[in-house]
Amino acid sequence: MLDQIVFSLMKWVPLRVKKQFLENSNNVQEALINLEISLKNLNTNSSKKVLNQINSNYLHQQAQKILDDCNQNGIHIIFYTDINYPKDLIHCEDAPIILYTKGRIFPKEATLVSIVGTRNCSEYGMDQCKEIVSFLSNYNVELVSGLAYGIDIYTHQLANKFNITNYAVLGSGVMNIYPKNHYDESQITASNGMIISEFTPFTGPKSYHFPKRNRIIAGMSKCTVVIESAKKGGAIITAKLANDYNREVFAVPGNNYQKQSSGTNWLIEKHHATILNQPQQIVEFLDLFKKPSSGSEIRQLDYKKLKNTTLNNDEKRILNLISKENKISFNEIQLQLQIQTAALTVLLTNLEIKQLIKSKFGNFYQLNNNGFRDLLV
Repeated sequence: MLDQIVFSLMKWVPLRVKKQFLENSNNVQEALINLEISLKNLNTNSSKKVLNQINSNYLHQQAQKILDDCNQNGIHIIFYTDINYPKDLIHCEDAPIILYTKGRIFPKEATLVSIVGTRNCSEYGMDQCKEIVSFLSNYNVELVSGLAYGIDIYTHQLANKFNITNYAVLGSGVMNIYPKNHYDESQITASNGMIISEFTPFTGPKSYHFPKRNRIIAGMSKCTVVIESAKKGGAIITAKLANDYNREVFAVPGNNYQKQSSGTNWLIEKHHATILNQPQQIVEFLDLFKKPSSGSEIRQLDYKKLKNTTLNNDEKRILNLISKENKISFNEIQLQLQIQTAALTVLLTNLEIKQLIKSKFGNFYQLNNNGFRDLLV
C-alpha cells in the first residue's frame, strides 16, 4: 500500500493524468514506472520537478508515516483501483485517488442516498428529515452525509437510531473529527457504517476542504436530498455537483419567507431539483424494496456502554424531569425547562440514541430503564 500512498501524494501531476496511467497499467507500481519514463522523455523543467519529488526520500518517508498511522489506528485505505472503492464514485471524473476510512461496512454494493442541508435548520427541516429517514429505514438503502451541524448530523443521528447503515464524509482526517462536538456520533457511525475522508488521517479542517468533500457525498450517491438551504452553502454545492454527475436531486420545498428555504425553492424553480413531497418518491425512483424485517427498531440496550455514558447539563435536566413522571410530552418538557424547540429535539434524539429514554405515541417520552438514575447526579 506504500506505493499507492506515494502515488496519491504526488503534487503537480493532474488527477486525470494519474488516472490515465493507472487505467493503462496493470498495477500502481507499473503506473509509477510508466509515469517516470514519460517524464524523463519530456525533459522539461516541470517534468524534472515531478521526477525529483517521486525520487525524494521525503515523499516516501511521508507515505510510510501515513501507512504507520493507518496500521496503528485501524484505518482502511481504499485505492482508486481497489474492489472496495465506492461503485458510483469511481465514475466521477474528479473522484479522489485514495480514501482513508474507519468503520466496518464498505459502501461498494449499496444503494446510497445522500441527505444534506443547512447548519441553521428549523424545526420544520428537522421534522422533514426525521420523516424521510424513518420512512427509508424500511428499505434497502444506506445514507450519506457530512457530519456537519444541522441537517447533516441529524441525518446521522437518525440513521443510527433506526439502524440504517450510514457514511460520514469528512472535511478533515478520520483521526481529527470536526466538529469535535460530533466525535461521539462519528464513532457510532463508524460502528454502523463508515467515516470517510480523502485527507490523510490527522489532517485538520480547512475551509476549502468542505466544498471539496461535497463531491464525494454527491458522487457516492444515486440521488441527493436537500432539506433546507440558503441560496449559497454546502448543500447547494452538493446539489450542483450531483447534477454535474447526472444524478437525481430532490429538494424539500419550504416557506418562501424563510432564508433556510430559499435555496431549496430556488433549486426547484430552476429545475435543478425535483420537488420532494413525500419520501415514497425516492423509493419509486430508485426502485427500492422493503427489507425482510423492519429496520426501524431501535438498538437493544447495551448496559456496559450505558455505565460509561456522560451527560451535559441540559440532558441531565431533561432526564431529571422525565424521571419524575411515568411519561411526559414534548410540549410539557419545553414548557418546564424553557428550551427552544430545535435544541430540545436534538437533545431528546441524543438521549434516545444513548438509550436512556424512549419516545411514545403522541410525542411523549419516558425513561428507558429506571436502573440508570445514577447518571442524573
